[in-house]
Amino acid sequence: MSTTTGATQRRRRVRLTPVDAIQISSTGARAAEGPVTLGQLNTLQWLQDGDDHLVAVLRVELPVPDGKSVDDVAEAAAVLVARHESLRTTYVRGRDPRQVVAATGTFTLNVCTLGEGPWGPPDRSAVAGRLLVWLRERRDTAATALRLAVATDEFGAVIACVAGFSHLGVDLGSLDVLKREFAEMLAHPERRQVGQPRHQPLDQAELEATPAERRRTRAANDYIQELARRQPRCLLALPGATRSGESLAVELSSPAAAMAVRQVAARTRSSRSSVVLAATCAVLARRTGYRELVFPSLSSNRFERHLVDFVGSLAQGNLVAVDVGDRSFDALVKHTWAAALEASRHGRYDGVERGAWDERIQHDRGTHFLYDPLFNSLVPETWSGVTAGVKHRPEEITAALRRTELRWRPVPHDGTPVRFNLEEVDGRVRLDLWSADTGLVPRAEMESLLLAVERLLVAAAAGDLDAPRIREVTGLAPVARTPDWVLVDSCWVDLGEVQRLLDEALAPAAAHIFGSVDGRDLVAYLTATDAVRTPEQAHARCLAALPGRLNALAPRHYVVCPTAPTDATDPAAWPAPLVTGTGR
Repeated sequence: MSTTTGATQRRRRVRLTPVDAIQISSTGARAAEGPVTLGQLNTLQWLQDGDDHLVAVLRVELPVPDGKSVDDVAEAAAVLVARHESLRTTYVRGRDPRQVVAATGTFTLNVCTLGEGPWGPPDRSAVAGRLLVWLRERRDTAATALRLAVATDEFGAVIACVAGFSHLGVDLGSLDVLKREFAEMLAHPERRQVGQPRHQPLDQAELEATPAERRRTRAANDYIQELARRQPRCLLALPGATRSGESLAVELSSPAAAMAVRQVAARTRSSRSSVVLAATCAVLARRTGYRELVFPSLSSNRFERHLVDFVGSLAQGNLVAVDVGDRSFDALVKHTWAAALEASRHGRYDGVERGAWDERIQHDRGTHFLYDPLFNSLVPETWSGVTAGVKHRPEEITAALRRTELRWRPVPHDGTPVRFNLEEVDGRVRLDLWSADTGLVPRAEMESLLLAVERLLVAAAAGDLDAPRIREVTGLAPVARTPDWVLVDSCWVDLGEVQRLLDEALAPAAAHIFGSVDGRDLVAYLTATDAVRTPEQAHARCLAALPGRLNALAPRHYVVCPTAPTDATDPAAWPAPLVTGTGR
């Protein structure tokens, strides 16, 4: 195995010189206005008014065949804007958000030159990478649905092309559609036609308003509510960790894992991404001590035929429940795929209604949800017949382990303590693990988790593994917790962190947290003050101070007393309470 940094060694230094900014207009079939779709509403909610959000703009490389000109790129992009209304749409925010489709969309095609020297396909990746950085540094706002940039050689041939799309208008599934259609039109000029009318976001909003779709939406919200009542506060947080402020990603690149995944997928007739997810869940369950993992994921929501080539924001964050328990690995793979499909079946929901229910659930449970996905797969979920009959000899897979690489790179800060991104399963497994703060989840922990996933996959290639063997193969020990850690309401809770929460939220009151008193979990004894005289007031203050405390819950019961005893750590020493209650 080799370990490298995230810095890519380029053969040549790429220097971009802006030479032109071409304004291009393209007219579609209609101008119209209507309500937003559920997917658009979801995106509006988490972007709020933050057009500077990390993913407010999705920037990607667009494929360009050799020998294409700037005019070719402009023509193909103009057809995309005419064909897909989301590239001509602006949004009215507020209590009644609307989407407004303009008849004509205008975008800028920025042209940069690379200067003298031979430039060609071998340079495309490096040039596109530099062009993406250049486009990001322009600091355009998300109000523009499309921004485009190309880099040309001294003869005007396009070496690389990149684009930035407003996330309000497209999701990752949309990007796949746009990249495919863009490449087809560049390769075949006769296809640069708008073509037949498509299913557009305005049509989707109209469909979602029908009685059948409304029933489906209500069922999705019910499903999410049920799982939200079992979702842990944080799946992975190490005792004694302190924040560093550094965010980091570690990528596992493993040909051996890819060979193993194909064999397990063929044996279990499950998707390859679900095989990787099952291994990830098994590793997390072993490390954290959770038997059931309830975590945020993403659903593409592209299951109906009319949405296959849809360009619009469909993907929504959802909850997945994987009961690891004592299942064998093959059984866990099948269960994980079924759980992912069930989550996807309920992937289109009313974000406003979910937000209201989440607030109530958070209040009742005394927790604070983390919404960013713990696991995000960028590979297809469907099982493919190409995996059938695949058989690698054990020695082949073992030999491939020598080509495993771990690469790390700094990344922008993200709200989730850890997040797995499955980037590739063909030829190699590329699995990213992001840590929002390396003080809480350090690089060594990230690398050990990724390598444990690889070990489990490789071991499972030869045959099914029972639960004890799974735990053995991971090579991980459970997180070592002191007696001050308790499992309450599906959450590992650090009583020390809850005590610090009380000290901050309830000051100047004297307060002490107990893991359990008379059969009640997380009981807080506190003295009454002018500001806090009731359990409801105490609970409201604790909830307000909770964000950022990953290992804490608000107390489940409050005992408000007139004074504090000399020994506050003895619940029997506290005087008769003035009032008690849950604060809910």
